[in-house]
Amino acid sequence: MNYRKFFKFMVLILGILFANLLTIWIDNYILSYKWQYAPHIFTWIGMGVVLLIYYPLFRYMDRWSTKLGDKFLKAGKKLAGRKTGSFFAFVAGLLTLFYFYGREWFNTNVFLSVLESIKMHIGL
Repeated sequence: MNYRKFFKFMVLILGILFANLLTIWIDNYILSYKWQYAPHIFTWIGMGVVLLIYYPLFRYMDRWSTKLGDKFLKAGKKLAGRKTGSFFAFVAGLLTLFYFYGREWFNTNVFLSVLESIKMHIGL
């Protein structure tokens, strides 16, 4: 795989993960209001809000996430060179998303969880 294809692949991965995390946050925010209305009313309101938010989000998300990922990886290129910098920027972005996914899904710092697992495994 040449560098250009790999670069596009890295941008796509970061874009997909970022877009999904953003939609999780929006869903959780909307659902935090569900007990303030009757279920049948909130369901209609929620469906309308989902359409209002997600239609433009999905329509433009690919373009936005590609631009964001591209800028992020290009910043890495400036710091450490074309291939190495892009790779380190990709890993940094992936680890940042890993942190936010762990915070969202488990309400914990997954990096501390990894350290605790290592400590338990080696018997410290």
